[in-house]
Amino acid sequence: MICVFVFATVASVFVYFVDGDGYLQIRPPSADQCCYEDINIAHFSYERNLCEGPDVWCRVHPCWTTCGSQRRQSPININTTETFYKRYSRLEFDNIDTRVLANIKNNGHCPDFNVDEEFDDEITLCNVPEKPKEMEYNFAQLHIHIGRDENKGSEHCIDNKFNPMADHMMVFYDSDYDSVGEAKPQKNRLVVLSVMIEVYGKSHEKNECGVIDGTCKVRFAKKLSKLMEKYYEKVRPYPTESIPAAFFDNLSSNSCPNNNCGQTPSPDFIQQKCEKEQQNDRTFRVTEGITPLDVLPYDRDRFYTYAGSLTTPPCYETVQWVVYKCPIKVSSQAFRMLQLVQDSNHYPLTHLGVRRPIQYRVKL
Repeated sequence: MICVFVFATVASVFVYFVDGDGYLQIRPPSADQCCYEDINIAHFSYERNLCEGPDVWCRVHPCWTTCGSQRRQSPININTTETFYKRYSRLEFDNIDTRVLANIKNNGHCPDFNVDEEFDDEITLCNVPEKPKEMEYNFAQLHIHIGRDENKGSEHCIDNKFNPMADHMMVFYDSDYDSVGEAKPQKNRLVVLSVMIEVYGKSHEKNECGVIDGTCKVRFAKKLSKLMEKYYEKVRPYPTESIPAAFFDNLSSNSCPNNNCGQTPSPDFIQQKCEKEQQNDRTFRVTEGITPLDVLPYDRDRFYTYAGSLTTPPCYETVQWVVYKCPIKVSSQAFRMLQLVQDSNHYPLTHLGVRRPIQYRVKL
């Protein structure tokens, strides 16, 4: 028996840049540095009062001009009254029961679980909405965003309601490319699955999916909780040696000549100028491994999907987003461990918000 499921697709609706993921005082508090010539020391902040803040990310470095686009930038507020239902067949995961080895490090913005490069082609995704069914995407990364306000940590929101955390666990890239970094600037080569996360034992206003056939059954993500409790403790300090000395020695002028905000750099420019050297190679092996099953909600068949972007510089508009309607829960200890992870200026990571509200249309 072949089952057909109904999903909501965001298209031609008014959406907004919304308060979402963000961490306060990444690296020294900007040092009044508004723009950079060297991509290896280029730095963005979520603090709106700084000249490296979200409103001017597109001016901080020529590689980040896409951040000024109003075509298909993420995150968005998903207004359910403006979505429409479309029938898709089920998302298909291959080897989803496999636990693949991973590494974790503190990148100064959030701790990342990265699939070991020897195993990043073992768990794959296909049958992605709005993509050819045969296109295959490799599982690459899991990371979780947190809020300073315990009730507002997710990047996306649904009907202007946030969850305490959001998981961009399932970052997948087109298997025709050798790595997620190579695929990232390429048109429509990334798929990101987002799951809202609540804190076990806490009550939250939003506990319904807002769909016609009932409420969500919220799964307690026991394995994810254990991973967060164990490994966020390991990466809590941000290694100061990861801040390049050039950050202090080679500061450029505060006048930012970059006037290409809203334009995407050419592929040649991206290849030649926008690839950063490896920073903070202090990683820990996640011996238990990770799998999408650690984070997926009970109900995998109800989600919103739209064509969007990376939510941090360089903001490439290359992502097909799948935002699940129903959340999961993690332990309060896991939430606390994430709160205590330090940024590169040794502050706990705290939510501040991504963008000022700007109204525009998303077109698939």
